[in-house]
Amino acid sequence: MKPLISIIIPAYNIAGLLQGMVSDLLAQPFRFFEILIVLREDDPDTARAAEEMSHTDDRIRVIYRNSPGVSAGRNAGIEAARGELLVFPDGDDRVTRGYLGTLLGTIADSKKQLMSKGFPRIQAQLGIVGYDVVEDDKVIDETEESGIRVMDQEDFLCRLFFQENYQGYVWNKIFKKSIIDKFGLRFDEGVYYREDQLFICEYALHCDAIRYNPARMYHYVQRPDSATAQLDPEDGVLKLDVLEREMTQCLAFSKMRKLLKKHEDPQWYLEQEYVFYALETFYRMRLVEDRAYFKNSWFKKIAKEVLSIEYYPLDDWEKEQLESLKKYAKTGMTEENRD
Repeated sequence: MKPLISIIIPAYNIAGLLQGMVSDLLAQPFRFFEILIVLREDDPDTARAAEEMSHTDDRIRVIYRNSPGVSAGRNAGIEAARGELLVFPDGDDRVTRGYLGTLLGTIADSKKQLMSKGFPRIQAQLGIVGYDVVEDDKVIDETEESGIRVMDQEDFLCRLFFQENYQGYVWNKIFKKSIIDKFGLRFDEGVYYREDQLFICEYALHCDAIRYNPARMYHYVQRPDSATAQLDPEDGVLKLDVLEREMTQCLAFSKMRKLLKKHEDPQWYLEQEYVFYALETFYRMRLVEDRAYFKNSWFKKIAKEVLSIEYYPLDDWEKEQLESLKKYAKTGMTEENRD
């Protein structure tokens, strides 16, 4: 039988963690799905674990990709998916029993034209569930809204950039493959941070309604070796390749800004967030030993774009960073790098 949902999991260096996510998915009451584990050939341990799991349940398929990166893995999964709906959990996180059913309830078509009390049923093209953040088996953060909400496109796009519950993660959302295929949507393989948010932003431009259910069905597990943790090294020295990846979030913001040029309110919220994170990224350049590398960096174009945005600094730190960014845009040097 053709699956209704395709679950796409890029997996790399998580041989000991993948079993937890797959077990959670196989335990779901909703059964009509396939699991696509997308692997790299240079990771034999994870491949071995995935292949063994695929022999235990015929809903699990293993595919291999040529390009590195989570975006390339998700794109390969999109190409191979047979389901009408797509879900993108991370292989080292966990989900609650009912994760798939709750997501499906946010987006599934219904023959009922009216809900209880005569309210019309609104068909959504994007569904969202709540989540929490877990560290050392303890919940350290969680979504806070208490009721189901249906948003139009403008409302959702505004909330995507200022409301934490709607942040740009794909793992707590469900997408229609027909929309992805019709408009040729794919994850940007040149963006390593906020690639999720960029994809969601582009997808949302083809939605009339988005439904959010605050039930916390997804558990994002923070780990000390995560990519985010590497941005705050204990010795205070940031590796250049780590910062270069983090800098690509500014590329994502720049691309989303262009996507939203006809959407005044969402673009305003995006631009405020863009400036803030660009300043944070710029500040982290000081943690790299070879700061001369940035003199001819593409980040200079980002700096000029950020400086063109109307932004009122919230504190002295932001004022200082903006002044320093102006000098960098002209000279390519940070204050510490100036002779």
